[in-house]
Amino acid sequence: YPLVMENGTFSWGPDESPVLRSINLQIKQSSLVAVVGTVGSGKSSLVSAFLGEMDKITGRVNTKGSIAYVPQQAWIQNATLKDNILFGKSLEQSSYLRIVDACALKPDLQMLPGGDQTEIGEKGINLSGGQKQRVSLARAVYSNADIYFLDDPLSAVDSHVGKHIFENVIGPTGLLKKKTRVLVTHSITFLPEVDLIVVLKDGEVTEIGAYKELLEKKGAFAEFLVQHLQEAATDEGDGELEEIKQQLETTIGAEELSQKLKRARSRVSESHSDSGSIGDKNSLSVSGSVYRQNSIESSTEKSNSLKRANSVEKNNVLVKSVQPGEKLIEIEKAETGSVKWAVYSHYLKSVGIFLSLATILFNFVFQAFSIGTNIWLSVWSNDADYVANTSDTAKRDLYLGVYGALGFGQALVSYLTDLLPLLGLWHAARTMHAAMLYGVMRAPLMFFDTTPIGRIMSRFSKDVDVLDTTMPQLISDCLYCLFE
Repeated sequence: YPLVMENGTFSWGPDESPVLRSINLQIKQSSLVAVVGTVGSGKSSLVSAFLGEMDKITGRVNTKGSIAYVPQQAWIQNATLKDNILFGKSLEQSSYLRIVDACALKPDLQMLPGGDQTEIGEKGINLSGGQKQRVSLARAVYSNADIYFLDDPLSAVDSHVGKHIFENVIGPTGLLKKKTRVLVTHSITFLPEVDLIVVLKDGEVTEIGAYKELLEKKGAFAEFLVQHLQEAATDEGDGELEEIKQQLETTIGAEELSQKLKRARSRVSESHSDSGSIGDKNSLSVSGSVYRQNSIESSTEKSNSLKRANSVEKNNVLVKSVQPGEKLIEIEKAETGSVKWAVYSHYLKSVGIFLSLATILFNFVFQAFSIGTNIWLSVWSNDADYVANTSDTAKRDLYLGVYGALGFGQALVSYLTDLLPLLGLWHAARTMHAAMLYGVMRAPLMFFDTTPIGRIMSRFSKDVDVLDTTMPQLISDCLYCLFE
């Protein structure tokens, strides 16, 4: 067995409560295993447990062979579409073209301005959700691993595209037919074609078996099918579920199925009434049917519906048309050499005219008090009459009073000389930060396609820190030295 889990109990942290409990699984070589269950039942957690991403409390986990993983949220690099699929491996043209076709990416390559040489922005920002998911799947298939963990890879694509991908990639006749596959799915239309079905509920495996075997048990799997049939009817499902409905009628009886559907319908209506907002329900159904809205086609028009399903995503494709060889994200450049006077001018304008002039004036006054103190001491020490007659208290008080006043003035002006440039430079930092924030918040989407998020964060963190803490001290010291 390439995948074995015995008495596995897992949590997301050493102090967290267990998410998966008493899991026992043995998956055969080259088999297709579907993991099903309601939302929050632990399907993705089971995959994470096999990948070693959860804390194992008890039990044993063993995997044999190389592993490829297709997550629910596709991970896309800032590289060309082709490089995202190859992922560092050497190009085998025939295999590459076969995988692209099987993953329904051919219409996208024809639609993208640079084909597979089109540069993809950071995190796949210029691809739609379905395109990102298919690129992620194509990358996994091209890796030619022994074991495939597929975490609901068909959720973001149109139903006809999903059927194409299942038949050509995941299913018994697909490219991965000789690989061990664990498929997490919410779609029940593919379940009759899998080798084994694992039903999860509240973090525990409730049933394991083939499709017909689980149907005959009339247990959790049958309840899952009934719930899915009800949701599909609520969300205007197509006729592909009719066969499953007939199988359920044959297994558990038409009357019992009708009662179960009514109970499921009442639970759905109660949950919607509890949530209180019809708008929320509408938004859910709209988001759930984005990829279905233009693709209710007959089975004889499958090839055309593939193209239509891809065209649904067309509105979300490239904001900026990038031709082959053209870079979408440019290399960050830093200015070198002396700073231009326009930069100084802009910085001084941000400080403000009043504080700029006041800083210069108080530096002059500070130096005047400093020099005046030295001159006054010189006058005092060179006064021959005072030296000859030190008992002259009036002259002594005059010298002391003027010297004290000059010292007090020097101390006061010294404080203001240090304070005013700091206030001005902090005001400049706030002004420049506000201008930068204003620009970024109102930038067109193309700006975020071509600018990495890390680069933007660097401007708002490190560069603002320089304006806040480093520049005021440097400029204050520079002014002091200049006037000295």
